[in-house]
Amino acid sequence: MKKALSILLVLVLTAVSVLPVAAADTVCSCGRAPIVHVNGLGNTVYDGDDTVFPPQGGTIAKTVFTALPLLPALLRGSLNVRQQERALRAAARIFSPIAFDKNGDPATPAAARFSYPKSIAHENGEPITFDYDWRLDPFVVAEQLHEFIQYVKEKTGHDGVYVVAESMGAMILTTYLSVYGTADVKGAIWMNGAYKGVASCSESYSNQNTFSADSFYAYLIQQTGVFGNSPQLCDLFTGLYASGLLGSVLRSVEKAARQLADDGALTRFMQQYLGRIPGFWGLVSAEDYPAARAFVFPTAESQAEYAVLLERLDRFYNEVSSRVDEIMIATKEATGTIGVICGYGEVIVPVTKDNARQSDSVILTEDESNGATCAPLGETLAEDYVQAVDDGHDHVSADRVIDASTALFPDHTWFVKYAHHGVHYRPYALELVQSIFYIDGFDVFSNPEFPQFMVFDARTDTASPLTSDNSEQKTIEPGFAAKLYTAAFRVIRVFTDLFH
Repeated sequence: MKKALSILLVLVLTAVSVLPVAAADTVCSCGRAPIVHVNGLGNTVYDGDDTVFPPQGGTIAKTVFTALPLLPALLRGSLNVRQQERALRAAARIFSPIAFDKNGDPATPAAARFSYPKSIAHENGEPITFDYDWRLDPFVVAEQLHEFIQYVKEKTGHDGVYVVAESMGAMILTTYLSVYGTADVKGAIWMNGAYKGVASCSESYSNQNTFSADSFYAYLIQQTGVFGNSPQLCDLFTGLYASGLLGSVLRSVEKAARQLADDGALTRFMQQYLGRIPGFWGLVSAEDYPAARAFVFPTAESQAEYAVLLERLDRFYNEVSSRVDEIMIATKEATGTIGVICGYGEVIVPVTKDNARQSDSVILTEDESNGATCAPLGETLAEDYVQAVDDGHDHVSADRVIDASTALFPDHTWFVKYAHHGVHYRPYALELVQSIFYIDGFDVFSNPEFPQFMVFDARTDTASPLTSDNSEQKTIEPGFAAKLYTAAFRVIRVFTDLFH
């Protein structure tokens, strides 16, 4: 017995003496901690081998077939009860496969797929992407991010990571920091960040959407520039707009939407589908959350029915969305390394209450930048405008559209004009991200190649310092075909107006 105990003691002592050596052997000496990239919304959702979201052609066709008989009623701007139910059935074809239950958990087997990388080469500063199921409770995803960071640390031998978070990922990063702090984070960058909500989502949940033909036309023309500068599409959109058909249809749609809201149909739809998805609620701003909560769950009965979900949503509001500035300031104080990258000069998705605000086409520049002063689209700050905060630095853009002095971090916030949210201007962004993380004290004044204000050229996929000479985007002009489209659409408008 004594001999056995002696052998066991020797084994324990040997293991204890070896473990520190083994751990030391895994420590990386490259001097560059790995960069974790938290992706935005967009991972495909599968049910087995079938893609269920984004919806595929067959699902879209069935949805259109179900909804097509509603077209006359939509043009009139009024749907009866039977038609409202048909509209809900059409929407169900899209959202049923990814439905959640009343507690805010998945109600079907559908899920996004992702896996950890088996090996990680991080010395070149290439980001290691963290993917997730964008529908889930942000706190659940934050826990998954925490586990991923531990894995990256283990694989690379570093005691911490840098994190750059994009779009919806910025909301996930902020949630993560609210729970886990900066113990494993050496620095953070929010890029095109949705941490203060997304207006199109936020205002949809709070029933504040508006529709403007002017804004829709500007947005459609903008898309032709983002996706290929098509003169044909420009002529088509111009014909729709100039004929008045676009405005006529939008007025009908808005009228129908108001009726659906007044009748409670939209609330029923939200309670059954979108209102159960915690990930989307994470894109509702703190400002709009109380109104959104009251619109989707307006009665004591509905609040009791969805009590578990509401507890989760309230937690996000209380611990994250209402504390964004506090969380970001604490991160800067703890790590000393922080950055904010945002876009401007783009027309936002035209369903918000004020479509003339600066954006990257999806997220408002004011929100992305945490408070920068922005002139309305197509305008500049007044001629006699004086920088709001005199901190000894010039924070007004060369085109006199942005005053960054009012942003939360004036010296650490970069703006890229015409940086469309769906275009990742990767070479520029990656170099800037690496500079912020790997160069001590890097800010908007550190390198003339990365000043506070840049301009993006979609034709060459490059970004360059913004000047008064390159601040105007080249746009296509409508051609002769636009006049033909206008004439044709005016005839169609006569018939559509008969339904009003």
